[in-house]
Amino acid sequence: MSNKFNANALSEYSKSYARRIASDFYQQHSTMNGQQILSLTPISQINLFVISSLSDKWQADAAKFRSPYFDFTNEEVQEALRNFMNVVSQYISVRREHLEPLLADATRRAIIMIFDPRAYFDDMLRSQPEFTLTADALKQVIRYTKINQFIPTHILQRMNGKPFIYATQALTYLDEVLTQRGHDVEKYDTFVELFSEKLPMDVSVLLRSHVPDAILAAPLRSFFDTATEASVPPAPLVAQELATTGAEPKPAVPSHAYFETVVSNTEESSAQGAMFLGDTAGPEPVAPSTQPSQLSAAGPEVQRPAADTARSAGTADAPPTLNDTLREATFSEPTTVAETFHRAPIESIARSISLNQKFRFINQLFNGNASAYNQAVEEIDTLNNYGQALDLISYRYASQYLWDMSSDEVSELVEILKRRFA
Repeated sequence: MSNKFNANALSEYSKSYARRIASDFYQQHSTMNGQQILSLTPISQINLFVISSLSDKWQADAAKFRSPYFDFTNEEVQEALRNFMNVVSQYISVRREHLEPLLADATRRAIIMIFDPRAYFDDMLRSQPEFTLTADALKQVIRYTKINQFIPTHILQRMNGKPFIYATQALTYLDEVLTQRGHDVEKYDTFVELFSEKLPMDVSVLLRSHVPDAILAAPLRSFFDTATEASVPPAPLVAQELATTGAEPKPAVPSHAYFETVVSNTEESSAQGAMFLGDTAGPEPVAPSTQPSQLSAAGPEVQRPAADTARSAGTADAPPTLNDTLREATFSEPTTVAETFHRAPIESIARSISLNQKFRFINQLFNGNASAYNQAVEEIDTLNNYGQALDLISYRYASQYLWDMSSDEVSELVEILKRRFA
């Protein structure tokens, strides 16, 4: 996972873009239907992400009908419920206050997919339940992926008919396809123009370090099922997959739910081109230390290792990396009595975080997700040393939530880690 985005800039642009799009549409309408969502922005991937979110909510609502007092395994009940939900899907009606947050999130996800496909798909694979990728889940990803669809398609092909694989194996396939077909990823410049038609996009602000373009190398079916079906013959792998599924008989009621039909009409009109991957890989990231911090044992005479000094001298003009930030924090020493007190060892991270800090960490580091924050704190408290804690926040949380490593919140969290494992 990379950390190339300026998290605040990415969030602000996504919200502003969504606000602008929603404002233009809702000046003339009070609600938005499925067809209008599919043509809402000139970037079809954003529209598909919104449809995907509605599909998830549609399925969650269907699950709410289940009750322990009735037999929902009965075939007749299942058929009736399926038909009911598919009819409901034909009548999408979203008001602005509900659409705008979905649109902002879809915009953010699309930007990450455009500028850093490896990070996007890496995060998708790592976030699978129980670290297991099922074939059905991957087919859903493919269904709602327009940009660089060949990446998840390659992973599905490498699964070779298996119902599931572990995410670690899927990550290997991800590296494989990007190595073999890195030249096929879509270029970002076309999408920058499309974004800028509605809201100017400054790539140098959005990214931590801007890389010039020259370096880029039967029963009713739901709307969600047919929305992404291509109107032209798909690639051989997809064609083979559909062939094994078989056609379903057309019932008397509308044969497709709304989500299954509308997206196919928009797939051919989306922007083409490959995304950004350079011919040069750039400097290799340095893995954070896996050894516990020596802060508590070291005196004022502790100095940074020679390798770190040399690296700092050779990259004085480059922005600090995550590992640089964490390493520098490791060797800083308290200079006052107050600082010495605040850096005293602690037994529990959760109990050492003030209420104000907790709210700021949740909002700034975990995108307002309190459960994710609680899970992270609990997991860190089970670790054995400072090195393991650095690995965890470096390779999971900082990348997953696109932390701004220069923020006060990150600095405070690192300081708490040092105290916890002192």
